[in-house]
Amino acid sequence: MILPSEYFGQWIGCDDVTDTIKDNATELLHRVNALLNEAFSHGVDLVDNPVTSSLISGAKYGGFRPQECTIGAMYSAHKTAEAVDIYDPLNALDNWLTDEILTKFDLYREAPLATKGWCHLTCRPPRSGRRTFQP
Repeated sequence: MILPSEYFGQWIGCDDVTDTIKDNATELLHRVNALLNEAFSHGVDLVDNPVTSSLISGAKYGGFRPQECTIGAMYSAHKTAEAVDIYDPLNALDNWLTDEILTKFDLYREAPLATKGWCHLTCRPPRSGRRTFQP
């Protein structure tokens, strides 16, 4: 399970964390945590990222990204609290996921070949509308 405090990390008090951003994160984490619970029940073995001490990938930009972050576009899904990168060093989650599972939880992911070691999940549909899409 990913907590809001883990998702926002050091930016929890940032001016960019508006009520709309908090609402977006609540919806995202509701969907992602439901998917993660199902994955765990099917034996998907995920471990906490030793850097973040959570399921969030990276060192500090796998969850929410403030507007000042140079990673991603101005309104990237991370900057609108509609995406999270899950720590997945063995690609266990990406190997288990299918478009049918993503549909069940109304989520989308970047293609596994583009995200080795993590799984990018978003509740914002990509332009293609595909559940698994190329970044």
